[in-house]
Amino acid sequence: MSDTDQLFERVVKEGNKTPQEIREMIDKRKAATHGLLSDYGALYAVAKELGLEIGTEKITFTKLSIVKPKASVNVAGRVRSVSPVKEFQKKDGGAGKLSSLVIADQSGELRLVLWDNNADMAGKISRGDVVLVKNGYGKSGLDNVVEVHAGSMSNVLINPKITLDLPPAASQQTNVTGLAKNMTSVDLLVRVYSYYPPTEFKRSDGSEGLRASFMGEDATGRIRIVLWGEAAKLQLSKGVHVKIENAYTREGMNGELELQVGSRSRISITNEKLDLEPLPAERDIRIGEAAADMSGFTTTGRVVRVYEIKSYKNGTLASIVVGDSSGTIRVVLWNEKSEIVKELKRGDAVRIKNAYSKAGQTGEVEIHVGRYGEIIVSQDLELEPLKEIEEALIKEKKIIDLQNNDRYVRIRGKIADIDDARKIVYMTCSACGKRVQNMGDVWFCESCSEEAEPASNLRVSVTVEDDTGSIKAVAFRECAEKVLGMDLEEVMNIIGETQDELEPVRQVKDRLLEKAISLIGRVRYSEFSDQLEFMVEEVE
Repeated sequence: MSDTDQLFERVVKEGNKTPQEIREMIDKRKAATHGLLSDYGALYAVAKELGLEIGTEKITFTKLSIVKPKASVNVAGRVRSVSPVKEFQKKDGGAGKLSSLVIADQSGELRLVLWDNNADMAGKISRGDVVLVKNGYGKSGLDNVVEVHAGSMSNVLINPKITLDLPPAASQQTNVTGLAKNMTSVDLLVRVYSYYPPTEFKRSDGSEGLRASFMGEDATGRIRIVLWGEAAKLQLSKGVHVKIENAYTREGMNGELELQVGSRSRISITNEKLDLEPLPAERDIRIGEAAADMSGFTTTGRVVRVYEIKSYKNGTLASIVVGDSSGTIRVVLWNEKSEIVKELKRGDAVRIKNAYSKAGQTGEVEIHVGRYGEIIVSQDLELEPLKEIEEALIKEKKIIDLQNNDRYVRIRGKIADIDDARKIVYMTCSACGKRVQNMGDVWFCESCSEEAEPASNLRVSVTVEDDTGSIKAVAFRECAEKVLGMDLEEVMNIIGETQDELEPVRQVKDRLLEKAISLIGRVRYSEFSDQLEFMVEEVE
């Protein structure tokens, strides 16, 4: 092979061009000099144009830690992460492309932005590769952090055959139990346990976004993985294995740790397999078996109670109480799923699919039916009649016989007193239903770890007395409205007119005292009062 052929092959390889592209560049060079350049001379000129080293020329590299804005630099680094190519429209109407890497040398790391033709190289680069940039330039990026940009005059080489003092390629792969808060670069191999297809949403700036999610599992556990933008378009199915690169962790709305796959992350279906047990068939549980933080299960029951649809910041919600002979539970229906309460009535048999559960405000487990869940009315389900379910669950007790953690208990008596020294309106997060704190000009939800849209709710506390003793009974929301004999809007009107948050209770106190009342609920021990309390779930 001649020297010219060897140089030609080297320029094709190191210049990341096709042989045809190099030949066209050679012909263009020769034509520009009217044939004065030889093949070797034209090839040498093309090599120089591409920033390739010929002969003994030595490149001076700038340490990543001292790159300055607006400075022309040669840099080299080990790839820590790779972001997919993005396309955009330029101001002149033309199409543009960019991608970015995070590279590191012995002095530190920074973001490398590849523009237009160089952007396509992101598809050839993997974490751990070495990237060399000739004639890049420094620029201030987000938060004024310095970046290196490689534009049309820059040359980018992958794994050049030169010796560089760079940090070794470090494995970032972990497992589910190794995940923690605020991790910024996570690699993970998981199996899809359950998949929730993409849905569109509207960002705060009015633009449309795309989001999907799935439960991923490995031998150590499971975690919810949220896919954003382009990643959400990847079609997944239960049981496939996926490889995730450069993801990050954060807490979700219910306080659980989630793994986020965003614009700088990669996700792909892989043939690599984890040594896991076969996936179980769909979980079908009894209502009494529901525990906090379960997901992807199915249950059936009869409707015991139906509550009206309510609005919150991002849509609507409603709730029902469903029961079988093993117990009853509150079911929260979100957004479009809430519409079904307009058709439901006591005694209807329902099947709830792909639900999840969490602890509600009072600590009781709730079932939630969100965008991926389903609730179906079917009278063909084999369930006990509602009367039998209620009779099997509810035990009537005298107050003196109540014990801590009693559930499905009915007490009868009269209202001996009502707490008129405590405000009955309290604020909750419209997204998760937990209490929110007033931080001055904003409300903050500790559960969601973010600012919240507050929703008003009622809480009333009465003392119920029978011939054996008395107990404090606490009622929330609809139950509080029934005890008071007025709804939330009436309460808010009275407070607005009197500018006194205690006035609504004062107005009804005389009417309520000595009134006979029958309540169904559960018993809990209050550390604050050092006494048992009755948490009201239904006012008969």
